[in-house]
Parts: sequence; structure tokens; C-alpha cells
Amino acid sequence: MALPVLLVAGAVMLVAAGPATSEPQVIRTYNARDIVITLLGPNATWTAGDNPVILEFDSATRKRLIDVGTPTLMASLPVPGGRPMLAVARLSRGDATGRYVGVITLPRPGDWSVTVRWSGPAQPASATFIVPARSARP
Repeated sequence: MALPVLLVAGAVMLVAAGPATSEPQVIRTYNARDIVITLLGPNATWTAGDNPVILEFDSATRKRLIDVGTPTLMASLPVPGGRPMLAVARLSRGDATGRYVGVITLPRPGDWSVTVRWSGPAQPASATFIVPARSARP
């Protein structure tokens, strides 16, 4: 997937803990009705710690980015015998309609349940999917 990466790659590279590739990598793609949600980052995986994210919303029928207003991205991880761990991404509009950039900080590795919600001009909805996170490299 070719992306204009001038602004996005710059934001991703500034926050990344390690070397970033020149083009964002797909972490997860999820279909929610007629919207395709794509989660991207400097690497194809999340790790414990700060994770730069790019969140894109595409029209499945028109194959182009669409405005979804102000989306939210929240991740939770079950903890045996306790409350789940929660992490919320800080998102802002990216360099194109339908593209949002930010950072999510995960306190530990595991299979995080990610919920994306939106309520803009596109039909309001939400989607939940799993994104694994591995241990951070020393």
C-alpha cells in the first residue's frame, strides 16, 4: 500500500524507539461493514512501550480514504484475578482525510483487544480485534 509518507513517516520516526522503515507497515486490517480499518506502524508488530500508530479508514466500495470524524483507539489486556489493563491512543488527524496518527503505550506484552470507535460522517460504529504485542527489545 503506497502512502504519502512525508508527514506520517516523520511523526512515526520521531516517536519510534528503534530504527523505522521508510514506509509504514500493516499491523492489522479489519473489515467493519463497508469500512476497511487499517492499523499501521513503523514495524508490523507492537511491543511493550510506546507504539506509533497510523489508523486509516477506507470505503470498501469506493476504495478511498473516508472521513470518520474523531476516532478513538483503546486497547485492553485481561489480567488474571484483576481488572484488565487499559491503554488509549492519542490520535490526531494525519496528512489526508481518513488518516489519523498517534501513539499508544502498552505496559506489557500480550494479546491486546483493540477497540476502534468512530462517529463522523461515515456511519457511526465500532470494531474490536486482537493485536499481539511482544516484549520490547533491550
